[in-house]
Amino acid sequence: MGKKVQPILFFIPLLNIFMRCFVESKSKCSTGISSEMGIELQGFDFKSFQSAELRSCFSMCLDNGICQSINYDTQIFHCQLNNETKRRRPERVRLKHYSVYMENPKRAKIGSSAIFAGHSCKEIKDLGESRGDGEYWIDPGNTGQPFTVYCDMTTDGGGWTLIKRSNLPTTSSLLSVERNDYRFLSNYKDYKQLIVSSGLLQLRKDMGFHQLRFRCRKKSINRTLHIMTTDDNAGHKVLDHFFATTTWPTACNSFERLPDDTSILARNCLKWGLDNNGKTEVNRWGRKGATGTQRVYWEAILWGSKHSFSLIPTYYFCDDYTGATYGKLSVGDIWEIFVR
Repeated sequence: MGKKVQPILFFIPLLNIFMRCFVESKSKCSTGISSEMGIELQGFDFKSFQSAELRSCFSMCLDNGICQSINYDTQIFHCQLNNETKRRRPERVRLKHYSVYMENPKRAKIGSSAIFAGHSCKEIKDLGESRGDGEYWIDPGNTGQPFTVYCDMTTDGGGWTLIKRSNLPTTSSLLSVERNDYRFLSNYKDYKQLIVSSGLLQLRKDMGFHQLRFRCRKKSINRTLHIMTTDDNAGHKVLDHFFATTTWPTACNSFERLPDDTSILARNCLKWGLDNNGKTEVNRWGRKGATGTQRVYWEAILWGSKHSFSLIPTYYFCDDYTGATYGKLSVGDIWEIFVR
């Protein structure tokens, strides 16, 4: 006698066709939808009720501003509305024989509000939830207290979180304000703000970023410095130096130039650095004496007395330095640091 096949299996293709037509008629557009049988997303239901039809369960999700997905038990006609998705929380998916799992095609995107905060700009990008460059809500530490950040979703595939931007509104009376809490990243428009190394180290632990990106442009110099550290051991040592313990890591082969880079610094990594003996051009990040909490901002890149990347008061340099190579400051000169 052959093995009995459960009737629910014959329902799968019909279910997909039916739900696609249902969504199209409801939204008057050709939005696709797929279902997955025999699984359930556990622990994220915010509303649970009896529903005689899968259609009515899914309709409730479509019309709910919080619902991201549903679980529907076809045996006991039970509906659960979830505030998470299988894509974002795959570790919470369990096998359940009579269950149907479906995602809301009209759902709010991750990062679009405090309710749907992402973990990082990179997570949002990787999930396909990007809305382009701009502000997103994140909660790296899963604290339940999300905040907004600026995400670059374009450069080198996107997923970059802005940790510092100085777009100079003036060239006089330049000041700085130190912050210990990385939640102040929401104030990214404040050119004076500096999140110190302890705050950035905590962000690294919570977010898990692996790369740094430096960009600046001074009008008087008319060159752009734009590089990113490599996502490997050499690049990770650069992050360790700036956010954990100072080691002055090797410069060459620890970063990549980006397409718009026209700087002298990025083409001369062997010339970088200043060691404890006062020797220059030692192929190192940073400089001696720069061991404080602002070291990622103060001459993070230095070629003797010729060229530097620096963005603290009296040290706003972008591929220039004091003396013969100095370029005067102009309103609109910009420095940026991102992590990913």
